[in-house]
Amino acid sequence: MTRIFSNGPGSFVIAPFEKLIAGTSQLFLAAPYFTMAAPLLQAVKKGKTIQLLVGLNAATSPEALRQVHEVPGLAVRYLTSRFHAKIYIFGETALLGSSNLTDGGLYSNREAVICLDRPEDTDAIEEIRALFVELWDAGQVLTKEKLESFAKAHAAARKRAGDPDRDIEDAIGRAEPPNINVKSHEKSKERVFLEGLRQLVYEQYRPAFNEVTAILAEHNYRRPELSSVGIANETNRFLNYVRLSHVFGDEAWQTAPLRSPADRRSLISNLGEEWATADDSKVPEDYATWLVTVRQTFGTKDAINGATKEQITAALMSLHAFLEQLRFVKGGAKNLPAEFWNRNNDDLARVKSGLAHLLHGPDDFIKRLHDILYDPSRKLALFGRFCALELFGTVFPDICPPMNGRMAKALRYLGFDVKGA
Repeated sequence: MTRIFSNGPGSFVIAPFEKLIAGTSQLFLAAPYFTMAAPLLQAVKKGKTIQLLVGLNAATSPEALRQVHEVPGLAVRYLTSRFHAKIYIFGETALLGSSNLTDGGLYSNREAVICLDRPEDTDAIEEIRALFVELWDAGQVLTKEKLESFAKAHAAARKRAGDPDRDIEDAIGRAEPPNINVKSHEKSKERVFLEGLRQLVYEQYRPAFNEVTAILAEHNYRRPELSSVGIANETNRFLNYVRLSHVFGDEAWQTAPLRSPADRRSLISNLGEEWATADDSKVPEDYATWLVTVRQTFGTKDAINGATKEQITAALMSLHAFLEQLRFVKGGAKNLPAEFWNRNNDDLARVKSGLAHLLHGPDDFIKRLHDILYDPSRKLALFGRFCALELFGTVFPDICPPMNGRMAKALRYLGFDVKGA
């Protein structure tokens, strides 16, 4: 059987690539140059999960990246420098060689690619897998903002003389794998937290939430009482309904199977139709009022600075994730506000400063999320990850969905590979 593929007569690289995709459920792909989105999108539609590591450079297509960006089941990270490996792992088999994920690499350039699929290849495949993990860990999450910055830099670099790859890296920042220098392997705690949060929001929660939103909108599974709250908050209420009506106990979501896109679509459509016609939609009567309170109090930095302690309290109590903190407070919801202020030393100015930084600060959203959760100078007691995500998502749903623990567990129940708690 042929092991070497070179895009010569009868040995096109695309042949084993597509065959191996069909025979596995997980793909681990690393390619400095990326222009071919179609095979990956087809794989995801069939329920495959993909980790894709690409190079952001003049040879990578911004349009191809847009096609695979935030597709559930397809996580994308990037490097900019010192990344030249082409690694394609399909379960217990791998392709290794010179081919990039481009038309030339898969079809027309004369390449040299070996298929490692024999028993004696096991050790080599494990070494390749370890190398992929090292590169993947060094990669940065491809956020929407970073993708748009890359697209602008890519277009500009092609119009002028010079080194386009250097111009692109200067515009988006350097991201490179570690070298043999031991110090280059060290990661700060802040960087670990930041990348972990980016992965959680941009590789898990946002793609899953957006997929549910698209299915509900496509079928017009809407609730008339929610006509004023916006589609993101309607999705929030649908997921709330799923959690309360179908996900009984932690075992229900913890043991739920991961589902293919087709199976997720079927389940979400059925539950969406049920929710749209249910007598009890699980939407509190004052939900729309809660949202108005949150947006009026936290919608601008000036609004936060001008808010009273009572207004800050009322707006926080309008968040489900904040109310969930009552499990840490004796006496339940009625004692939660007093305990929140007590644990934060009744420091209104500090609370305002922390919340204003989270919502309207100068840095990247993920950096501000990290600050409110881990920076001792900004961290607030009784204000955890889901409090921050739900608050930010309620004010800025286009950047981050209004997520809380109930939403996460519902998404996991629906078959998405997300962290449920």
